[in-house]
Amino acid sequence: MSVPGFPPRHPLGLPPGSVRAVLALMIAGLFWTVLILAERNPAVEVPLFLYFLTGMVLLFFGSHGYTIGSHMNAGSPLHLPRGSIRFLLLVGAIGVFAWMYYKDPTRIQEIVTPKPEQLQQWPQLLLTTVGGYAVGYLIGRGPWRRTSSFQDLLAWVSLMAMIGLVVETVWIVFINPSLEVGMSLHTWEAALTAIVSFYFGARS
Repeated sequence: MSVPGFPPRHPLGLPPGSVRAVLALMIAGLFWTVLILAERNPAVEVPLFLYFLTGMVLLFFGSHGYTIGSHMNAGSPLHLPRGSIRFLLLVGAIGVFAWMYYKDPTRIQEIVTPKPEQLQQWPQLLLTTVGGYAVGYLIGRGPWRRTSSFQDLLAWVSLMAMIGLVVETVWIVFINPSLEVGMSLHTWEAALTAIVSFYFGARS
């Protein structure tokens, strides 16, 4: 249990928002990587689940001043100067899209527009995103939210999300392009979306 009179322990013992910052950077980094690969290779498609996870990046921005910030008395995410993560996300996004525009301004819309066959996954991803976030939001407001055991659970969930994003990155960047016929991991991507959404909901 957390000790009365002391601030609650946050997942992995880091300042509030640190895990969400890492996840936001991983999501954005994967998105940018896929965009660059798609610009170079027309056969590469942006997985639909990344659009849903981008919503979690926007939630990270919106959490500042509420569950992330100096008012939490625990420092800024990852002990970095205030606004560092948001600056990296904004600069990274601007840089990638500026580079794509420089290479071929006519292809940007084609790359970022989901293909008709991808939209078949839309209902599943919407359900896992909203459902995962809603469940995490409700559980994160229970009477156990300040206990050490609950914080340990969130730490495990955060590690699962990070590992899942690493696996997905390796698959998209290295494994799938080497296959003669590319494979789609719709179920895995939906599960990963649910885990990440759950964590963001629990920490909102």
